[in-house]
Amino acid sequence: MEVVHGLESFVAPAAGIVLTIGNFDGVHLGHARILETARQVAVRLAAPVVAMAFEPHPLAVLAPERAPANLTTLAEKLALLERCGAERCVVLRSNAALLATEAEDFLASLVAHCRPRAFVEGPDFNFGRGRGGSVETLARNAARWGYEVHRVPAVHCEGLPTRPTVGSSSIRQALRDGRVEEANALLGRPYRIVGTTGHGAGRGTTLGFPTANLERIAHLLPQDAVYAAVGQLEGDELRLAAVNIGPQPTFSEPRTRVEVHLLDYGGDLRGRRVGLHFLARLRPQAKFAGPRELTRQISADVAATRAFEPEVDALRRGVPIAL
Repeated sequence: MEVVHGLESFVAPAAGIVLTIGNFDGVHLGHARILETARQVAVRLAAPVVAMAFEPHPLAVLAPERAPANLTTLAEKLALLERCGAERCVVLRSNAALLATEAEDFLASLVAHCRPRAFVEGPDFNFGRGRGGSVETLARNAARWGYEVHRVPAVHCEGLPTRPTVGSSSIRQALRDGRVEEANALLGRPYRIVGTTGHGAGRGTTLGFPTANLERIAHLLPQDAVYAAVGQLEGDELRLAAVNIGPQPTFSEPRTRVEVHLLDYGGDLRGRRVGLHFLARLRPQAKFAGPRELTRQISADVAATRAFEPEVDALRRGVPIAL
C-alpha cells in the first residue's frame, strides 16, 4: 500500500478517489465495514480507496490529559487498513494549525488535493475546528463539488449477547475492565500489544517458569490480571503464553510489570521484540503465602493456557502482522 505523509504530498489519480477519513485506532469491525463499503463504491466508480488517518489522536494535541491510550501503533494501523481494502493511505500529522482549520476550509483543501469522487464515513464522523464538520457538511457540499456521500450505519457486534455498538472507546473500556474476550469480539481479532524484553529479578526461572519482562509498550494495557495469550516472536513464531500484568504482591513489588511465560520455550528472549495476542482473562491478581503456593497457582495457569492451543493455529492461518 502506498503511504503518503501530508496532504500536500498526495497526488490524486485522474479518476479521483473514494475517500474515508478518521483516526482508525484499533481498525475494528466498524472500520472494516466502512472500508468494505468504500471498496464497493470504488468498484462502481473505478477509483482507488484512500484512507486518511490523523496521527496522533487529535486529543493528544488539544487536551493531552484526555487523550486515549493507543490500541494500535501507526505501523499496525496502516497494515490493518491495507488488509481491510485501503489501496493508499494519507497520514495527516495532528498539529494545532491543522486542528484549527474550519470544516469548510478543510473540505475545500481535500477537494483540491484529492479529487474525491465519494466520501464514505461512519455515523459519528466529525472534522474541522471544534469538530464542526460532519457527514451533513459533506452532503451539503456534494452537488457543489461533484462527489457522493455514503454514511455507514453503526455496526453492532453480533458475536456478543447484548450486540453492543462497535467503537474504539468501548474496546478501551473492555480492556480496562479485563474483558479481553469482549474486546476481541469488537476488534474481530485478538488484541495485541508489542514490547521489548528487558531484565527482571529472575524469580520465574527459580520457580520453574522462566518469564520475560515486556517493556517499552506503546499500547493500552489490559486490567491487572493473569491472561492466556499467544506470544509472537520475530519471524512470526507463535507460542502459547501465560501473562501476568500488574505488581508482584507476593514479593512486595508495587511496580506494574508485564511478565510473559512462553510455554515449552527454552530460548533467550532478552532484548527481543515480542507481541502478545490476548485470548482470555484467567484470574485476578492475588497475593500468595510464599513461593510454593505461587508455583502451584502458576502451574494451574499454564494448564489453563494450554486449552487455547487451537487459537495458535487460527492466528497462524490469519498471518499476524509483523512486529
